[in-house]
Amino acid sequence: MQGFVFREWLSVSGWKMQSILVNGLRAPDVKTKATKKCVRWMRTLTAQNADPNKADCYMSAPPMTLDLVNECIDELEYLTCHYVHHFADAMRVIAIFHPDSSVRTWAKDIHNTIAEEIFHFVPETDAQFIERHKDKVRAKADVS
Repeated sequence: MQGFVFREWLSVSGWKMQSILVNGLRAPDVKTKATKKCVRWMRTLTAQNADPNKADCYMSAPPMTLDLVNECIDELEYLTCHYVHHFADAMRVIAIFHPDSSVRTWAKDIHNTIAEEIFHFVPETDAQFIERHKDKVRAKADVS
């Protein structure tokens, strides 16, 4: 047994945050170019590659760039609100909990752009997002 599929940094985020992230790691059902690359970027940051010998792109991603983000935002505008919401919230989990500040900055910028430009919302503060998405159940070890 190799351990867990998720990277260690996710262990401090709580179950609900991990659930939010999992829902955002699936690409949309319609063909996209940039959005799929951004999803792959999230996968490489959050999960271990179970088959590094496979020549599949599932766990590979290009570096994040402003051009990629802009192209992704253009595509997201035409995808379902349900999908875009999951994608944005997964980015926010990465923005709050990832150990690398440059990764957090990219993820937060993507999340905020979606909130402001697609949904026309003011993004929540980190504290508001964490409070709204805190676990509603106690861990099994806490239950007596």
